[in-house]
Amino acid sequence: MAQLGFSKKGRIYVNPTTDITVEFPAGPLSVGDDTITSITAASVASGQIPILHVSDIIKDRLAAYVHWKDRQSLVQALAILLKHPVKLASLKAFCDREGTLALYPTVKALYKNAVEQRITRMDELELLVARYLIKGL
Repeated sequence: MAQLGFSKKGRIYVNPTTDITVEFPAGPLSVGDDTITSITAASVASGQIPILHVSDIIKDRLAAYVHWKDRQSLVQALAILLKHPVKLASLKAFCDREGTLALYPTVKALYKNAVEQRITRMDELELLVARYLIKGL
């Protein structure tokens, strides 16, 4: 990480030239209360980089929205869903365990509206989420 200009601050690595931070979480890796049991890998010139499955990344963003009230995490979860479709029904059990009873219907409604409106940009998605959270669709 030092070769890339990052230095360790607590449990994350930071670089003064970017807002991007890097974290190497301690094991066992989990999303909410779900332990990650399967990963995928991206091939690069120097080898393989282990990464989470798309559905686990979506769950991670939804958990951040629920536990830290981080609206941007909800936007990110929806953006990933729009780009890499995952069956919404496969997220229901996770939403019910991690969130409130309103989380799954919220995600489902936002996703449906984003598809209907053919949203392709983050600013459009952020506006959709803001409107929904303020007054409903």
